[in-house]
Amino acid sequence: MPALLRTVLALLAGVVVTFFTISAVEQLGHILYRAPVGLDWQDSSAVSAYLKQLPVGALLLVLAGWLLGIFTGLTAATLLAGRCRGRFALAIGSLVFLGAVSNFYLLPHPMWLMVVSLITIPLVTLLCWWALKKRFGQPVLTPEGEQQ
Repeated sequence: MPALLRTVLALLAGVVVTFFTISAVEQLGHILYRAPVGLDWQDSSAVSAYLKQLPVGALLLVLAGWLLGIFTGLTAATLLAGRCRGRFALAIGSLVFLGAVSNFYLLPHPMWLMVVSLITIPLVTLLCWWALKKRFGQPVLTPEGEQQ
């Protein structure tokens, strides 16, 4: 398989794994912290009131989902590509960061969660990239596609 195609497919798979992980952790949060019966999700004031009364654990679970999603997505992309690429970290970390910012814009969140998220998302992205670069620094495949 050509190196460019392998890199693109690895990145796409990493993005899918990232958002699957985030969705799975958030579903766990919905199971642990159930919404009140009869909550109208179309009524923004009712949703806002519900989100304001959520316990800290529910909010930390959202943050954990974002951070775990970065880790799993970068790891999947690295394993599929055969080496760690900075563009994987840039793309996956940026998508999660933009998703968090849009979430903050659309739904009310406590200020502490916004600050912690906007600091930890880039930090965890860099740390995961660094750790994977240390672990998978040498390409597993040569440019010609032959095993080393």
